[in-house]
Amino acid sequence: MNDTIIKILIVDDDEFLQGVYTKNFRDEGFEVLTARDGEEAWEIISGGNVPDVVFTGIIMPKMTGFELIAKMQADPKLAKIPVAINSHRGRSEDEKLARQMGVDDFIVQGATTPAEAVRRIKLLLGLQKSFKIAILTERFDGRALINTLNKQRGFHHEIKEGEVGLELQAEPELNKFKVRIISDDKSA
Repeated sequence: MNDTIIKILIVDDDEFLQGVYTKNFRDEGFEVLTARDGEEAWEIISGGNVPDVVFTGIIMPKMTGFELIAKMQADPKLAKIPVAINSHRGRSEDEKLARQMGVDDFIVQGATTPAEAVRRIKLLLGLQKSFKIAILTERFDGRALINTLNKQRGFHHEIKEGEVGLELQAEPELNKFKVRIISDDKSA
C-alpha cells in the first residue's frame, strides 16, 4: 500500500463475516474499526473517530446501512467519505438505491471474495492503479481488440471463444495505461 495507514469502518451484524473482512483488511495494512450496526457505526463516526472509508452491510438491527449513509451524507464533514455496500442479498433494487445515493461501490458477498472486496476498496481509494477487466471475444469488438493489441505488441495471443482478461495499469501521465492480456492466471 503506502506509508499512510488507511482507516476503514466495517459495519456488519454477522460476527463471522466481520472477522473475515477485518483480517483481510488488516493483512493489507488497513486500520480497522468495527460496528455491529448503523447506530453503533454512527456513534463511532460522530464521536470523532472518522474513517477514510466505510464498508457496510444493509440490513442490520437498530439502523440499516442505507440509514447510516443518509446520516453521513447529511453532514458536510462526512458526506465525502467513500462508502462501499457489502450486500449478502445482491438485490437489484438495493443496488439501484445505492447508486441513487451516490454509494461508491456495491459488492455482492456471494459473488465477491473477501480478497476481491479489499482490492475493490483499494481501487476506490486510488491505492491500486491496476484494473482487471474481462473481454468476451465473441461479443461486440472483443476479438478485434485482442487482435489489435497482439499487432501493437508484436505478440500472438491465441484467441479462443469465451473470455479473455485485460489488466490495465495506470501510468503517471494522465490518460495513459499499459495493457496486458491475461488468461488462465497467466499473462501474455
